[in-house]
Amino acid sequence: MFEIFKPCLNCKSFVLKPKTDLKLNLDNIRNVIKENGFIVKVYTGSLLSVFKECKINIYSSGKVVAITKNHELIKNIKTELSSILYPYIQSD
Repeated sequence: MFEIFKPCLNCKSFVLKPKTDLKLNLDNIRNVIKENGFIVKVYTGSLLSVFKECKINIYSSGKVVAITKNHELIKNIKTELSSILYPYIQSD
């Protein structure tokens, strides 16, 4: 569901971009994220900021930014979030 991008060599983050345009209902995702061991830090309606081994920002556009330099961790996050978010994809 996602492609992994490293924004720049000096950044401490990875960006996961959906392979197709999508829209996520973050309100529905909040509880499922908690049930999967993530700690919800901030929810604004268009942004869900969570923590699980690193800070992760999930946007309603489907873009995910994970603050980590650990490439193995980002692969695990990609797999886990793909399985969590896929059922909540809305078509426009």
